[in-house]
Amino acid sequence: MGIRKTSIAIFFVVILTISISNHNVSAVTVIEKATPPPCLFLCNGFPLNNFACWHDCGLKGYNDGRCGGNPSRCCCRN
Repeated sequence: MGIRKTSIAIFFVVILTISISNHNVSAVTVIEKATPPPCLFLCNGFPLNNFACWHDCGLKGYNDGRCGGNPSRCCCRN
C-alpha cells in the first residue's frame, strides 16, 4: 500500500508541475521611464531670472521653473 500512495503522490506532483509550467506568461512594463525636465535657457544667477524662468515654463504648460545646475539653466517641472 505504501508504494501505491507514493506513486499517486508522485503522479500528482508531476501533473501539478506540468500544469504550472505550461502557461505562457508575458510581462508588460507599466512604469514609464523618467525623463529629465526640459531646460529652456541659461540663467546668469540674478534673482530676476527665476521669475523669467517660472514665467516661460508657465507659458509652456508647466507648474514651476527654477534656475539651477552648473551651468545654471532654467528647468521646468510639474
